[in-house]
Amino acid sequence: MTDFITPEVYGPLHFKYMFMGFAIWVIVPLIGKKLMNKKLQRITVFILILLTIGQEIINDTSLMLQGLWRLSDDLALHMCGFSLFLTSWALFSKKQSAFELAYFWGIAGATQAILTPELSGIWNPLGIFVYFFSHSMIILNVIWMMVVEGMRLRKSSLLNAIFITNGFCFIMTIVNQLVNGNYWYLCTKPLVNSPFLIGEWPFYLIGIQIAGMIMMGIIYLPWLPYFRRMALQSKSTTA
Repeated sequence: MTDFITPEVYGPLHFKYMFMGFAIWVIVPLIGKKLMNKKLQRITVFILILLTIGQEIINDTSLMLQGLWRLSDDLALHMCGFSLFLTSWALFSKKQSAFELAYFWGIAGATQAILTPELSGIWNPLGIFVYFFSHSMIILNVIWMMVVEGMRLRKSSLLNAIFITNGFCFIMTIVNQLVNGNYWYLCTKPLVNSPFLIGEWPFYLIGIQIAGMIMMGIIYLPWLPYFRRMALQSKSTTA
């Protein structure tokens, strides 16, 4: 059996993947916005969806062939697993509600996963690459929708995302009981260093809730000037 490895957080490999992620988040949407016509943009959207879902299928297939895939751990039921399919659906459908939830789950969840990776159980370079690539694709898809597709949040989007997230927590609690899993880390504390993870179950769940709301609030703040501008434009139009 191959020994499990845990790459050093904020070590050279971690920094390399963070830099590569940041590069594609900037370069790909800028190319899509400045250099592509509508046809090329549609083709790129198809490629993004293919890469996002394809890597998940390839990774699961690889784990199955090695006898390492487990129902309790490897379903795409963590927030970032949902976000892979959610951002793909939002890219394809351009639905406002899908974009907004993808924004909060994708940016908040995937950013946290990249900055404080939970790499226990990943034992080879391919697994490490897939971990960072999949989370980077989630963020790239959201940025593409904002920069290239021009999609924007609504003022009510933060509260909607919080309510939906808590609803999913309830559902995932039931799923965890059925598959003996720890999806959304609702049963066992994740192996990451975080000031929000205080105590054992169920007390650390309060920290996760607070951390999630803070992260969502932080990424909502940059939209406040946009909401004010839209409100002023609406008033001037109706005046």
